[in-house]
Amino acid sequence: MGMRLWTFLQFRSLLSEKDSISDWRKRLSPARKATFDIFMDRIAKMRAWPLGICDPIKGKGNAGYWELRWTAEKVEHRIFGYYSGPLVFVMLIGCTHKGKVYDPPSAFQTMKDLRRKLDDTKKGVLAVYEPVRIGGDKEQGIPPRPN
Repeated sequence: MGMRLWTFLQFRSLLSEKDSISDWRKRLSPARKATFDIFMDRIAKMRAWPLGICDPIKGKGNAGYWELRWTAEKVEHRIFGYYSGPLVFVMLIGCTHKGKVYDPPSAFQTMKDLRRKLDDTKKGVLAVYEPVRIGGDKEQGIPPRPN
């Protein structure tokens, strides 16, 4: 379906050695994980993302932050992050939301905290996030089709 154009980076804690988005993805249900993987695979191949897929985060103190947006199992999902260069997007935290209620409730503050931790190399660095290749990943949790 085409080559991936985008590079995705994620926050890696040097204290816990966890990657923010990979760790969050592991906690998604199989259906949500599959939807996320398809979403990431598709947007990686788009030259530009239209509004509705990636929107600026509104509100005081959120200038420069963006949210990737998709829905899975009737739940709105978001990844908060920022553009780091041409065709490079840094993903800081994944969350869900309904109305004005976010899960985790501290998602906006965590987004800002993680970006600050990137300035302190003892606490965090950027690590590549490689979207799952669609069509063959046991991690997706999609059972094989019966013959």
